[in-house]
Amino acid sequence: MKLSAIRSNNIEEEGTINKNNTAFKGGVNGLVNFWQFVDNGGRAMQFTVEDMFGTNFPRTYKGAMAGYKYTGKINIPALLQEAIREFLTGPTMCIAPVAILALAKKAGKTVNTHTENIINLSYLMKQATKNKAEITEQDFIKTVVEDFIRNTSGSAKETDITSVMDAFKEYRQAAEVLNNKETLKQIGKKQAKQKLSEALKNLEQEFESIVKRTKKSYINTDFTQVKYSINNSKQGSTSFKNYIEYINAYIQDFTKKFSKDGVLNAIDENITSFKNSFLGKRILTFISMFAITGFLMSFIPKIYTKASGGINPNATAIYKEAGKNQKKGDVNNDNNK
Repeated sequence: MKLSAIRSNNIEEEGTINKNNTAFKGGVNGLVNFWQFVDNGGRAMQFTVEDMFGTNFPRTYKGAMAGYKYTGKINIPALLQEAIREFLTGPTMCIAPVAILALAKKAGKTVNTHTENIINLSYLMKQATKNKAEITEQDFIKTVVEDFIRNTSGSAKETDITSVMDAFKEYRQAAEVLNNKETLKQIGKKQAKQKLSEALKNLEQEFESIVKRTKKSYINTDFTQVKYSINNSKQGSTSFKNYIEYINAYIQDFTKKFSKDGVLNAIDENITSFKNSFLGKRILTFISMFAITGFLMSFIPKIYTKASGGINPNATAIYKEAGKNQKKGDVNNDNNK
C-alpha cells in the first residue's frame, strides 16, 4: 500500500500558511517517509523493523535494568546476553532462508514458484501444445493469459487477450533488463527496478480494466487476485503480481532447458520432467531452509551464555539480595535466642 505524505501546514487564511508549524510538519513527514521506506523494503525490511522495535530494543533494555533497584547499577552481563540473543536470532531467521533461496534460484527462478503454480503452469503448457507439434513462448503465454482472463472475468475476447499480451511483453522486456548485467550497467539498477514496477502496474491495470468491463458481478471480487486452471476441473487463485512473476520464471527456465531456435520442445515427457524437477528442488530448498537456519540458531545460546559468564545474569542481583536478606534473618534469629 502506498503511503501519501501528509500536508501538515495550517491554513489561517486563503493563500496564507502558518509558518509556526514547521516542527510538526517535519516530524510528521519524517515519520511518513520512514514508514514508506520500510514498506518499500518488502517483507524482510518490515520484519527487521518489527523485530527491532518489538523485541530487540525492549528486551535489551530490560536486561540492562535487571536488578537495578537492588544494585543501582546497569547489569552489563544481562545486557550482553539479551542483546546478543535478540540481535542474532531475528537476522538469522530472516537472512539465512533468504540467502538459501537466493542460492537455490541459481538453478532456476521457478524454485521460488508456489507448488500449485508449477503444477498449474505445466498443465497449461500441455494445453498449449494440443493442436501444435511445436510452439513458441508466445503460444504458451497466450494460453496462460486466455486462461486467467476467462477464469477471473468469465470470458476472454481476442482483443483483451492481445492487449494483456502486449502489456506482458513490456513487463518481460523490463525484467530482462534487470537480469542482464550489461544493460543494467547502462541504465542503472534503480531505474531498471522502477521501469519493471511501472510495467507491472500497467499490466495489472490492463487486466483490472478487462475484469471490470466484462465481469457480470463484482460480489466478492478482489481485483488484485487472479484465477487460473490447475487441471481440467480445478481452479486456484493467487495475487496477480505473484502469478505474473511465476509465469515469467517458468517460461524463462523452460526455454533455457527445452528450446532451439525460438521453438519449445514441449512434449509431455519434457513438461513432466520439468515439473517434477522443480517440485523436487522446491521441497529440497525448504528442507534446507529449516535445517540450516536451525543449525545456525543452535549456536546462539552458546554465544550469549559464554558472553554472560555462564550464569543467568538477569537473576544474579535478585539472588544476591535474597542471600543478604537470608543472612540478616539468620543474624536476627541468633540475637533473639
